[in-house]
Amino acid sequence: MFSGRITPEQLRGRLAPGGPWVDLVCLGTTDSTNGVAMEMAEAGAPHGTVVVADGQTGGRGRHGRRWVSPPGRNVYASLIVRPEMPVSEASGLSLAAGVALADAAERAGVPALLKWPNDLYLGDRKAAGILVETAVGQGGARHAVVGVGINVNLAGDEIPAEIRGKATSLRIRAGREFSRAEVLALFLDAFARRYAEFAAGGFKAIHPAWERRDMLRGRRVLVLRAGEEARGVALGVAGDGALRFRPDASGAEERLFSGEILEFETILSREAKDTGCFS
Repeated sequence: MFSGRITPEQLRGRLAPGGPWVDLVCLGTTDSTNGVAMEMAEAGAPHGTVVVADGQTGGRGRHGRRWVSPPGRNVYASLIVRPEMPVSEASGLSLAAGVALADAAERAGVPALLKWPNDLYLGDRKAAGILVETAVGQGGARHAVVGVGINVNLAGDEIPAEIRGKATSLRIRAGREFSRAEVLALFLDAFARRYAEFAAGGFKAIHPAWERRDMLRGRRVLVLRAGEEARGVALGVAGDGALRFRPDASGAEERLFSGEILEFETILSREAKDTGCFS
């Protein structure tokens, strides 16, 4: 029903007026929307350019992982932004994009959770991921590409066997199909709002919106940081975007600005409850 290609006309008819999206580039199947957008940004494409593809042959996630991108089922989009801020602050774009993804999912009627640093979950399964790539110039970030992959109409039997117990889609969760153009427009509108807040006040400005959807707070996790694995308890995300982590080995809280959550408990731990970290 909603398998046709997304077109600029479909998007413009759904976007809120006055938004920052100056150019909507809708492709068939491409290698990677992030790759196309990075090339366009280097060539001078303006802030507010959107690249969307019907399918990807080389979709990428963090750490070089492959993002499964069958045509006509999901949303694969990359946004070009030109943040006027230091590179260290621009790294928070993935968190801002996560909040926008959750906003969009909830506007579509599907409750969402966020997993630090950049994954959207529906229930206990991943439904979307974010890949931000930044080009550095003198004095700060020259441009950044915010790439998102959102599982929209993927059916259960279309999910590869190796991740079938870990991935889901809006369709699986809600029991119905969605207009991919509508889902993308909801995300673009939400990102425009969250980006404006982020640009004006940093992650602290949108921290409450992240915090109420934080799925890791109070859970035992296995973290990869600085090339080493550590088990402990996630205590939440701070106002500067750092993960507050208490490793078992030392018991002293650490603040992680980069890293990866390799495992997390699906049931809240007794230790987390007893320490009162749900305040």
